[in-house]
Amino acid sequence: MHMTADTYQTIYELGFRSFPWLRVIQPIAFLATGILLIRLFKKKGLYVILGGFVASMASLFLLLSLVIFVPDFIKLRTAYVSGKSEVLEGVVHDFRPAPTIGPGRESFLAGGVSFSYNVLDDTPCFHNAPHHSGPIREGLNIRIHYYENCIQRVEIASAR
Repeated sequence: MHMTADTYQTIYELGFRSFPWLRVIQPIAFLATGILLIRLFKKKGLYVILGGFVASMASLFLLLSLVIFVPDFIKLRTAYVSGKSEVLEGVVHDFRPAPTIGPGRESFLAGGVSFSYNVLDDTPCFHNAPHHSGPIREGLNIRIHYYENCIQRVEIASAR
């Protein structure tokens, strides 16, 4: 049965809000701490050295985060916006939720395609967060937009 666009509700879409902001901005707190140590304790050499080290490491981690996450996000978002994504409609089968303890990997089949993701990953792609209470369930009618291994949009069929 083919459903029209009006019968689906979008529950996830790759966009500005799905970017892993927390992962990228975490080093800023350490950068500020390092700078604060340097400025407050100018006359105490150990604190200046410690502040310089903390600020340097935080800058390195901030730069690495930007280099890792931004190009990947731009690639995935560009593919989604330009229509390069595959789209499938189907029913969720063989849903395997993440275990309560241990690795947070979930998987399911829909429309003949297998999907698998770690619910704890910092990714702009759908990863069924929050842990153990995501929207994917066995038997759910779903429409998925995906590119490579990234689920870019999830729509759930609305009940009539």
